[in-house]
Amino acid sequence: MNIITFKSQLKNLQQDVKIKLDRPLHIIPYARSYIKFLISKWQPQPSLSESLEQYDLVFVVLDLAKGWILEAICREIATYFPGKYCFHYSESSLPPSKAYFFAHYSFLPVCLKLNPSLWESKRFVFHTHPRSDIGISDDELIYALNKASKVICMCSQFAKLLVSQGVNSQKVTYILGAADSELFQPHQRQNGSVGFCTAFYYRKEPERIFNIIKMMPHRKFILLGKGWDKYQKFTEMKALPNFVYIEAPYSDYPKYYTSMDVFVSSAKLEGGPIPLIEAMMCNVVPVASKTGFSPDIIVHGENGLLFDVDSSVTEICELIETAFQIKTDVRKTVEHLTWRNFYQEFKKILDE
Repeated sequence: MNIITFKSQLKNLQQDVKIKLDRPLHIIPYARSYIKFLISKWQPQPSLSESLEQYDLVFVVLDLAKGWILEAICREIATYFPGKYCFHYSESSLPPSKAYFFAHYSFLPVCLKLNPSLWESKRFVFHTHPRSDIGISDDELIYALNKASKVICMCSQFAKLLVSQGVNSQKVTYILGAADSELFQPHQRQNGSVGFCTAFYYRKEPERIFNIIKMMPHRKFILLGKGWDKYQKFTEMKALPNFVYIEAPYSDYPKYYTSMDVFVSSAKLEGGPIPLIEAMMCNVVPVASKTGFSPDIIVHGENGLLFDVDSSVTEICELIETAFQIKTDVRKTVEHLTWRNFYQEFKKILDE
């Protein structure tokens, strides 16, 4: 970098982060990081033999995503990625790379402050759904997301939400979730069970699930998940004669989906959910709340049914009964949502 380029970039930085009395203080750490980056570019660079190994893509997976669906999505991308990549589990000391994929959007702000070298690489951020417990103000988050190369949402509604909140529309896109079409095979529906597939979280509306099961004693229910012993009414739920709770390895999930005719996604807030696509791949009729990518993949009355996030349990139960009458080949409506196609969509963004 020559002195003219250095001065030009420093001037641009001053315009971006000039501190005034009314200027948000959260910008200061980013300014420091960027200045360190500019200084490092002005300093003599190590010879090729001394330089660190550079990757084509680094997946940044911190504690929030480790061992969870977000890490699994990263590994699906890695399966098809032809270049050199690695997984990094710390917010600091990110290895040199042409591009970084942050498994959760909350990772970008802290990593951008601590790793000045990030400023010269592509920065892709995965956005699931809004959260209020990540310890970052809305203003700072929007500022940081605007420093990303691209913010990839899981659904159209949250992509639109980010733009309405101030993220540059040119930086926001979305890729719908996916499932393994070889693992999740279709079956013929024959008055089977009503299924749920979720780990225990309060945003998954456990009370709603419990009440649905109680209100439909003539239907069989399966809950496939983990951690439900933490639910305060779990003992009462487990005692219901029309209910079965199953904790199983992921490889066994397909056989439980094939025992379902109807799949219910009851949460008021989702980025996906991925189990919705898995169930639909198995030709299970979905009844889902209008959050995440449910409205993107379900055509109400054709390949499933949708309900407002604040719908009553009675309304949801009525839709479940209606779902048993749907004759559509549900799998055909989602068979394009494979991980290979998910990667191809990501590759288009990576190559821009």
